[in-house]
Amino acid sequence: MKTTNRIGTRVLSVLCLIALVFATGLPAEAQNLNTKSVKFKVGILGAPDNPYVHWNDSNMERMKKLGFNAMQLDIAWGSRPNDEPLNLEDVVAVPKRFQLPIDKELAKTLHSPARIAARSAKLLQRIAICKKYKFHTIFEFGAPFQGHPRHETEPLPQCISDTTTIERYITLIKEFGKKFPGVNDLLVYTYDQDAWLGSEFGPCPLCHGIPIAVRVAKFVNTLAHTWRKINPNGILWWEPWELSAGEVYSSIQLLDSTCVGLAIHSNIAEVQIAFPADRWFKNVLYLAKTRDIPVIAEVWLGCPTEEMEPYTHIPTPLLTLQALRAICAAGKLTGIKEYFGNVPNEEDPNLRMTGIFFHDPNISDSLAFAELAKPYGKAAGVVVRYWKLTSEAVAFYPWDVSWFAREVGRSDPIHLMTAATLKGANWPTPDWESSRRTHFMRTDETNEPNFWMREDMELRFAQSASLMKQAIQTAKEADPKVPSSFRTEFDKSIRELSGFRRRILAYVYHLRETNLADDIRGSIRMRLPMKERLADIAELKRTLIKDQRNERTREPIASALKMLVTNLNKFLKTYFLPSAPSGLRNDWTITSN
Repeated sequence: MKTTNRIGTRVLSVLCLIALVFATGLPAEAQNLNTKSVKFKVGILGAPDNPYVHWNDSNMERMKKLGFNAMQLDIAWGSRPNDEPLNLEDVVAVPKRFQLPIDKELAKTLHSPARIAARSAKLLQRIAICKKYKFHTIFEFGAPFQGHPRHETEPLPQCISDTTTIERYITLIKEFGKKFPGVNDLLVYTYDQDAWLGSEFGPCPLCHGIPIAVRVAKFVNTLAHTWRKINPNGILWWEPWELSAGEVYSSIQLLDSTCVGLAIHSNIAEVQIAFPADRWFKNVLYLAKTRDIPVIAEVWLGCPTEEMEPYTHIPTPLLTLQALRAICAAGKLTGIKEYFGNVPNEEDPNLRMTGIFFHDPNISDSLAFAELAKPYGKAAGVVVRYWKLTSEAVAFYPWDVSWFAREVGRSDPIHLMTAATLKGANWPTPDWESSRRTHFMRTDETNEPNFWMREDMELRFAQSASLMKQAIQTAKEADPKVPSSFRTEFDKSIRELSGFRRRILAYVYHLRETNLADDIRGSIRMRLPMKERLADIAELKRTLIKDQRNERTREPIASALKMLVTNLNKFLKTYFLPSAPSGLRNDWTITSN
């Protein structure tokens, strides 16, 4: 028996699920959280999509008022926004005896004396203003510096088992300590961006056969011992991202708990607002507690996030509150840290919700939102509805389909007319080749997604888009009442949420069009009655028309519509057929191959 999905039943199922969301709400709020162990609340001034936030008195006072007591001194992002430091080599010159070909290559550009001096001057100014406001300071960097990620066809330029590499970083850390007094702690990641580790199964003779946990723990301990000699109270926080779950667990057993701390994503895959405190996160906290190793949890604490970029004003304060509760309920934490960046000089409901939580971790939803919306005066009630709807819409968005579901603002709403795929992301790291495969549905593109996966994604995208439509309507209702001091950011949030929804609808239509075209092909092969085929054709036509409106351009859909009506067989041989990667759309347009 053939089952067909008609638009009426599809809409009804979506509306029923939305009704269920409002009847039950998102997960219940936590009570009696013991957060006395949370010593550090770490912020970052500026974000990759807005790195020009000033380190001045007003912004420091805002962060202090919110409850932050520590600052990461650099944005430390792979794109190096506004020439922010990413590695020790960006602020400390490499002595000639340690210089590799990559160092000599960059000596006139990225690591020129002038650029190192300019970054150093900014860093010294940031350290000084942090000292003025009694902020604990942390400098983040990646090591060992390799220049760029490498496939393991040859040994890496710097190997953590090589004594020269170890001596290089001992020297650089000592020089950093002399050059930048006042830095309390260091935070180092060892696998990503310009830092990279070799595999025990790779071509490096020093690494071959030696588990990565053994090698990286020894390297991290050495860096931590060096820093502790410079700063007797200092901690070297290690971010073990890109290691598999098992490698992280093994590494924890080998770390020196007297001077090493952990800084970890809020789940094994990434920092994700909808999936905080997974089993891996809880296991890490458990193991760290048995070794008395302090842990800082990394989460999104404001509206700017890697998931949303380049959008920076989409408010999801309910998810922010729930994420903070979740990580604090998972086990003992020494700190909570922003992972992307903060822009305190703009109205940011998520960041203010973080401050509300910092001041009262056991606050109820109703009281938290009452306090959050208080500055909105007469608009408070409807603005709260908007924030909750937006939070729920973002919670429904299928972040787990692929890493490329992130950076939603970069997706192109004009999709290709080939079959909708679901692009999988993968890199040659232990985590991507193992643990992350349990979190993301698609980590490769070797096979076309099954029609049920296409349907699943279509329905989940549709649910998110439906909630966003309600949120946008609610925001427009609130807009005239919003105080003028908040109007700029509020209007940006509406525009950005509308842009997000437009991109989601492009996915919905593309996925449905592909399945309908396959349905029609199947009907022909099975010689089913014409009425079955006509119903699918009618729905496909309606979907293409809606898609065309969403794309806001006549072509390429106009030609497809004409062919659908005039020559069905030619249409089926032309459109929505699987294709090899074309390069015609960026990675973030996940349904276009």
